Amino acid sequence: MLRLSTTLADEIKDLAGKTYPHECGGFLAGKSGSHKEITRVYPLTNTNKSQPNVRFEIDHREFQEMEDEATKGGLELTVFYHSHPDHPAIPSDFDAERAAGLAPFWPDLSYLIVSVEKARDFEFTCWVFNGDRMKFDKEEVVVG
Repeated sequence: MLRLSTTLADEIKDLAGKTYPHECGGFLAGKSGSHKEITRVYPLTNTNKSQPNVRFEIDHREFQEMEDEATKGGLELTVFYHSHPDHPAIPSDFDAERAAGLAPFWPDLSYLIVSVEKARDFEFTCWVFNGDRMKFDKEEVVVG
């Protein structure tokens, strides 16, 4: 289960609304145990210039700086988030391909997808990639 405060959920919605109709994304950090408690949003720049409305890609240097900052602050990167402008908050084939590449390194990484309709209607869903089945399993997300 993923727990996200209303304040952090609003921050993600704000980022998704500002970048609409392009995808936004980044990482959520906090502590994990019986559930993942998110305490910080780390937005990253979408480096995909050819299809920014359907693809989110990150610069490895920016990621490394963000990971170093989170680690120094005693936080764990537990969730990758990105938006789906005018599309459902379900993983795409591209999302599954990327998650399969990360699964050996981060088997417990969650994937929060934010559907953004017309830059004002938002829906959150969360997923965990099951490397054995090469599919996503839905994970409960609690906002509040």
